[in-house]
Amino acid sequence: MKYYTSTTEYNCGIDLHARQMYVCVMDRQGKKLVHTNVLNNDFSYFLKLIEPYKHDLTVCCECMFGWYWLSDACQKAGLTFVLAHALYVKAIHGGKNKNDRVDSEKLTHLLRSNLIPPAYVYPADKRPLRALLRQRLFFVWRRSELLARIYSHQLAHNRTPARQTRRIRDSWEEALLKAEDHPLRQLALKNDLAMIKHFDEQIFQLEEELQRQTKKVAGRDYELLQSVPGIGETLGLTILYEIGEIERFPTVKDFLSYCRLVKGTVASAGKIKGLRGAKLGNPYLRWAFGEAAVIAKRDHYLVGPLSQRLEAQMGGNKFKSNTVVAIKLARAVYFMLKNKTVFDPERLVASMQKCLSPGRRQPAPLTEPAGNPGLAKRQVAAVEKRFSPGRRQPGRLTGCAKKASPLPAADHASCASSTPVCVGPTSNPADSIGTCGQALPPS
Repeated sequence: MKYYTSTTEYNCGIDLHARQMYVCVMDRQGKKLVHTNVLNNDFSYFLKLIEPYKHDLTVCCECMFGWYWLSDACQKAGLTFVLAHALYVKAIHGGKNKNDRVDSEKLTHLLRSNLIPPAYVYPADKRPLRALLRQRLFFVWRRSELLARIYSHQLAHNRTPARQTRRIRDSWEEALLKAEDHPLRQLALKNDLAMIKHFDEQIFQLEEELQRQTKKVAGRDYELLQSVPGIGETLGLTILYEIGEIERFPTVKDFLSYCRLVKGTVASAGKIKGLRGAKLGNPYLRWAFGEAAVIAKRDHYLVGPLSQRLEAQMGGNKFKSNTVVAIKLARAVYFMLKNKTVFDPERLVASMQKCLSPGRRQPAPLTEPAGNPGLAKRQVAAVEKRFSPGRRQPGRLTGCAKKASPLPAADHASCASSTPVCVGPTSNPADSIGTCGQALPPS
């Protein structure tokens, strides 16, 4: 987690809402100078309140749904604006009481203490294009729901669904209406088909406008993205406008984390307890790179065979193998946009072959002692049964308790007789101890 460093003498925290905002202004020592509510989000009245301090003032608010206008207004007024990451801020501050007055005060304290986790302020000139792209994606999802409903309706009446094409649906519509004999179901089907046709027209218009505008503002980067396997026109638009500016990611690790392709770890006392943060980041980029990985795995002559080998190495887990391919593609996109270079398939192949290298360390196979066949398999089965999920693990005995409860003779004998497991007798008594923790009998 990164924090914003405030360098101004005065700091302003705003608890922003749709129809009002609670304002708190403090100096470096934490003295409250302004603490009041501004109704109807009157920005001109807000400027009057901060007039004595705006020469050296930083304004901060959380990234709720209505921050666009405040960011643009502060930029127009020459004020430094910081957008706080709402989820991270919630994890930092807490208290028994929570209201607008308390929230604005805590936000100001965090700002003057350099404890604000910043979120990215997307450039105002690119927001309309990104909104247009997300609107297109929303229409595609709604159209998919209608198509799935028609498909399930055909299966519900034991009919073979008619084949369709994306652009021309006339023959498909005729086949559907001809197969439906009930007038009410036919009316419902006509309504769904009319909505699908309307979505087709709107999506086509949006795609044409997005293509036209993209070629004007970011034609080079758009062409670079389409050279990556699995990334076409739509996925290229999504990746381009969801990233914004690639310079905002200092390292490729930051970029992968923002794309939801890596998870964070939970560690304590030097031990990793688990993973977290799978849904922290941009969901559109996660979807785009996931789709690109599937398409590249299906169509590309180099990525496909390597992905199949990777999937076989992971025990047939398609999700994990696709995630690895998505990470490789995202790394390639990061350096391509950073260095303004085209896609190099040889580097991608070399990177994927590292995951398939035969030199990776494999666990040592269990060896069975002479005269006791099947011991290794029985030991593995006993361990798996003992440490099965959901089973309470017994505590380990130490000190006097360990000496007071020696191992059974059968276990001790099996440990002593197994050469790969226990160490044999040596000249040093300290070395004459098996891995089970008991002293070995003299040979």
